[in-house]
Amino acid sequence: MRLPLFAILLTASLVGTAVALRLATSVRTETGIGYATALSGGLTGLWLLVIVSAFNVVTVSNGQEIAHSYPGLATIGVLGAGVSILILARGSLELLDAR
Repeated sequence: MRLPLFAILLTASLVGTAVALRLATSVRTETGIGYATALSGGLTGLWLLVIVSAFNVVTVSNGQEIAHSYPGLATIGVLGAGVSILILARGSLELLDAR
């Protein structure tokens, strides 16, 4: 994956997780909890893309493609996916309790 695309993917994952976490902790309506749950479900997939792509980030220098591996960013991806899964589980349980 090209470096600029990876940076966009990582930034979107971080911002989206922050928004989902904020929604999950501040709203009490069923609709708000549903939005946070749906958002965290999508972000889990996005974080999985970050994890996989962290091991093949391609940069171009003088016409040559150079592949880099960033296990540290994959670790951040695992933590982000964990947070998204926790938000998803908490929201799902709250929605089940509301019914």
